[in-house]
Amino acid sequence: MRRIAVLASVCAALALLCFAPAGASAAFSQCPAVELDSGCQFLVTVTDSEKIVESDPALGPFDPGGDDTLIGIQNNSSKPLSSIAFSAEIELFGFEFDGICQMTKPAPGCKVLAKNTLGTPTLKPGEPCPPETEACGFEPEGGEPPGLTFPSGVFAVGELANEDPVSGYEGPTSYFTNIGPFGSFATGSGVVNFSPAVPVGGHTYFSLESPPVGGFGSSAALGTTLSGGGSSGASISVLQGTAVTDTATLSGAGAAGATGPVSFNVYSDPGCKTLVAAAGSAKLASGTAGPSAAVSSLAPGKYYWQAHYAGSLSAQAATSVCGSEVLTVLAPTTTTTTQLGGGVKGPKITVPVGTPVTDTATIAGSLAASSTGTVSYVLYKDSKCTVAVGAVSAAAESKGVAGPSAAVKPAAGTYYWKASYSGDATNAPSVSTCGAEILVVAKKANLGLVANSKKCLSKRRFIVHPRAPKGVKLVKVEEFINGKLVLSGKLSKRHTTVSLRGLPKGTYKVELIATSSTGQTYEDTRTFHTCVKGHHKGKKGKK
Repeated sequence: MRRIAVLASVCAALALLCFAPAGASAAFSQCPAVELDSGCQFLVTVTDSEKIVESDPALGPFDPGGDDTLIGIQNNSSKPLSSIAFSAEIELFGFEFDGICQMTKPAPGCKVLAKNTLGTPTLKPGEPCPPETEACGFEPEGGEPPGLTFPSGVFAVGELANEDPVSGYEGPTSYFTNIGPFGSFATGSGVVNFSPAVPVGGHTYFSLESPPVGGFGSSAALGTTLSGGGSSGASISVLQGTAVTDTATLSGAGAAGATGPVSFNVYSDPGCKTLVAAAGSAKLASGTAGPSAAVSSLAPGKYYWQAHYAGSLSAQAATSVCGSEVLTVLAPTTTTTTQLGGGVKGPKITVPVGTPVTDTATIAGSLAASSTGTVSYVLYKDSKCTVAVGAVSAAAESKGVAGPSAAVKPAAGTYYWKASYSGDATNAPSVSTCGAEILVVAKKANLGLVANSKKCLSKRRFIVHPRAPKGVKLVKVEEFINGKLVLSGKLSKRHTTVSLRGLPKGTYKVELIATSSTGQTYEDTRTFHTCVKGHHKGKKGKK
């Protein structure tokens, strides 16, 4: 057997494929039991649009030498099947003395003529050819035409009574034609003819010299591209809950004509061992398959997609490289900010010119407690956050809290903060809402508050007449005590009231912010001390 030594190492590596137990059950019953096999090693299902190749991993070559394979044909098309072309990167159409009729357990119906190709009488004419003998003379295959020839270097193992070569002792209703090279292999391609033709819904079988371990057709490679959340590529990052799909592209000499399904799976490890989601399959057409089914239920983390093409008669099976396609699922986050200046903080503060103001960000989300990264702060002049006041400042973020921004001292006006969180390996980037934080920088003015005093005030309520700069009409006033807004409205008869009543003994910073009829803002701050203990609501009196 001319290829036994070559295939021995292949079969050793693929013991399950090449030396399956004789009693193994067959997935494809289109083939009879022959020697070591109980059915077809390969099944080709023909439809009107494609030829689907399947293999039974429990079965290998049927002969003990390990280099002959049974192939079943199932015709599910709408018309009889008279022929089908096969090719592989191996000597697929070679011949030697171990066909389906030269086995200890041959295919049913095998008979030989009275004499072999040498003119020597066979041992048992009409019975199966004795195994491992010189060539036998075979009964004519159905429909095999006279005068059949073979390429140079390819020899038939039998002859008909008219001494024409017999090509198809490998099948009961088949014969081979157009045997020729495929790639670097002298007998890598050929046509299997069926006579009579395989009827609609019918099946038949035959054998080929060498099992195409890599698959039929040309070698192929499979590349993939992820898509989701507006991004596409070999590696993308998406928010948790985003639908992600995969698309596969087959390359190789037979890719354009290849058909059949490509399956897609998602794994949690770079070795593609732990399956976390199946993304279905898609039909291959013109070298492309997809998109896959969408996957959107993955928890935050890294995932590895892999696609597998089962193979066809024109292209071998192929699997994309695990780790070549990485999906990072990020936990959603939100970024909020708190500004601080002049001893007060809040979503909207007013400070006099020259007061340092900082902003601090907080990151929230399901995994924010373990978050890292940086936060960038920018102060803008407009409510759409398009015109920045100055350079960006950044601070490190850890466990949901970022350091404060650099202090700013902008000119009089109204400003808007925006903070941007960079994200990390499991947390998505996020940006605070422009306009959620407003900084008003007011002109310094004497609005009529009494001078700072360390003395205790016995009078806790007093009238203030805000003084407007010359030519300015004040129309609105806001009053803050220790940063808390306690009064806001129009001036009544050009005055307002400051009340410290009900407050406990202590020190209080009172800030008045007045707005002119033209929208200009003026600010005045004074510190007051109270010495009479305030009344606490709800406190029970002595019995």
